[in-house]
Amino acid sequence: MDTQKLLHLLAVVEHGTFSEAARAVHLTQPALSRSIRALEDEMKAPLFDRGARRARLTVFGELVADRARRIRLEERQLRRDIDLLRGGEEGALAVGMAPAPAALLLTPFLIHMAQAHPRIRVRIETGATSALMAKLRNESIDAIVGDAYVLRAADDIDMEPLGELPAGLVCRAGHPILDDPAPGMEVIRKWPVATTTLSSVVSRQLAELWGPAVADDLFTLHCDNLDMLRSVTLATDTLLFGVLSITRHERAAGLMAEVPMPPDPRRCGRYAVARMGARSLSPALGALYGFTRTHWQELSEDRGQR
Repeated sequence: MDTQKLLHLLAVVEHGTFSEAARAVHLTQPALSRSIRALEDEMKAPLFDRGARRARLTVFGELVADRARRIRLEERQLRRDIDLLRGGEEGALAVGMAPAPAALLLTPFLIHMAQAHPRIRVRIETGATSALMAKLRNESIDAIVGDAYVLRAADDIDMEPLGELPAGLVCRAGHPILDDPAPGMEVIRKWPVATTTLSSVVSRQLAELWGPAVADDLFTLHCDNLDMLRSVTLATDTLLFGVLSITRHERAAGLMAEVPMPPDPRRCGRYAVARMGARSLSPALGALYGFTRTHWQELSEDRGQR
């Protein structure tokens, strides 16, 4: 059996239409259709319902797709095992990072890989942890550094918790809110408040801290690019809510300041590094895990600087 035809079938399943799948596998749509028809002839069974607007598997197609996913996983695992035998000097690594870990880890991690593992090809994708989970499951990425609240809910991954980091509000130096030694929520709500995508668990905790009405409409700017949100915070009267470590350099330089708020242990970020449960720890993944553990420990030890 030609495994390439099985990969073509999975492309149609994962992209939803023959046209989108054809672009993804760099074929013309007629060529992809011929590949699927040849697979159906080989299986002696229809694999897709031809009348549906989007590609829909038949019961035969469901069985073939399930086995095709296993074959794809085994093929990729074989390549990773070969990388292990090479001693980890070559290979590829695709990592998904949620906004806060990306702001804290991405640049130093890429510097580390360029210096310590120059032959390993590294690709980074950023986004909300829930969106990255789908990419982890379809194996377009190898690991996630993301929101532990989201990751721990998945029973098919191997998750390693990282240290907690305190969260709060920061603003530009000289912001009028800093004249108030203990601004209440009615004062905070006078200003734009920015944040990244928050998990449902964090949203519930904020509702417990501030009340559901406040938590629902407090945030007026949403963006998963924290570099951009830091720039907006420096240039305007916007308040930025998130892990305080993200702005440690700006606050140390006197460009930003933490907005005083009553301490609360629930106001923190909890993150983890995770891979699919069936995955072995290749040298490339080992490099990610080792770097992340060390760097996060350093961030945790800097908590006193907030």
